[in-house]
Amino acid sequence: MNARVITSRPEKFRSYLKKVWHYRSMAWVLAKRDIKIKYAQSLVGIGWVVLQPLVAVAVYTIFFSRLLNLDTAYPYVLFVVSGVIFWSLFNYIFSQGSNALLQNQDLIRKLYFPRVLLPFSKVLVAITEFVIVFGLFLGLLVFYGIPPSLKWLVLIPVFLGIASFGLGLALLLSAATIRNRDLHHFVPFLIYFGIWLTPVFYPVTIIPSAYAKWLYVNPMASYIQWFRWGFFSEPIHTFSWTGILLGLIVFFAGIFVFKAQEAKIADSL
Repeated sequence: MNARVITSRPEKFRSYLKKVWHYRSMAWVLAKRDIKIKYAQSLVGIGWVVLQPLVAVAVYTIFFSRLLNLDTAYPYVLFVVSGVIFWSLFNYIFSQGSNALLQNQDLIRKLYFPRVLLPFSKVLVAITEFVIVFGLFLGLLVFYGIPPSLKWLVLIPVFLGIASFGLGLALLLSAATIRNRDLHHFVPFLIYFGIWLTPVFYPVTIIPSAYAKWLYVNPMASYIQWFRWGFFSEPIHTFSWTGILLGLIVFFAGIFVFKAQEAKIADSL
């Protein structure tokens, strides 16, 4: 039987990562539980994974393409879908991950495991849903006759970057709300205003060039533009590197801040 040593000295980061890896199966168990709870009692079931983005795409296409006459160099439906699938990925990881501690208070009090696995399990759920929705996106590419390209490999760093950024924000908010529960009420506002600062359903070209570059301070705007570069050859703004760098900073800051606060979680919930 392995003994767990309790000490007042801060745990080394390398040891912390080893501990997280040792308990990694816990994240899969939590993810499977969340998927069952989310879809088990639903008539449509896992079909909601596809229906929700389809409704969003339909609304954006009718309003922005038909009524406002927004124009893109390739079918507007593909433009919107490429934004919606990644915004949905980020939205789920951030909103659910930041609330994971409060959702699992009883589990935290009864079992010992690295608490970071709770928000990380939401990433696993998001990956499952993303794979399904991305299959729909690939179907649209075939329908519109867009041939495959090696540039499509940009999907890998874009996906990892968005997942890391969403998880980093979730960890930062989780650490902050241990003492101040009111911060959780800001999540819907951040999501609501965040999508307006991200070119999900509108092209950057409608923004005056003097201000457009500042849009890429938002990591989501930068990641989505890189994805559209890989799949639709959209031009890359050099300022997008700023957003990518900021996204990585948020990710690592979230891990270190959460680790520093993790010992206080059980006593504060």
